[in-house]
Amino acid sequence: MGIPQELLQKKILIVDDSASMRTLTKAILREAGFTHVFDAPGGAEAMLMMRKIKINIVVCDWNMPGMSGLDLFKAVKADVKLETPPWIMLTSSSEGDKVKEAIMAGITSYIVKPFKPDNLVKQVITKLS
Repeated sequence: MGIPQELLQKKILIVDDSASMRTLTKAILREAGFTHVFDAPGGAEAMLMMRKIKINIVVCDWNMPGMSGLDLFKAVKADVKLETPPWIMLTSSSEGDKVKEAIMAGITSYIVKPFKPDNLVKQVITKLS
């Protein structure tokens, strides 16, 4: 699948408390051709990174200690210094209530783990296009 060069230059932030999930997700996106893939182990680190780098899309775990993915999304949205990029929530939970809560908050996409690599890449391309 040919991804336009301008999309491959976009900055992607992966936020997940699991180092192995961050590594896997980064590998999937880099293999697809994305060159600017950053990662953070939690919400506080993600906020710091987003203040330094203009992130174009966030791929975020829902269940993390300290600050959930939804809490991070709300914190970014509430921070006047930050633009809220498209947000893909990765979670092992497919509960209808959680999906509704994410949509109501403004989450643009929701992927249930385990996920197919090409599904993640397609979601990223769609949200960046």
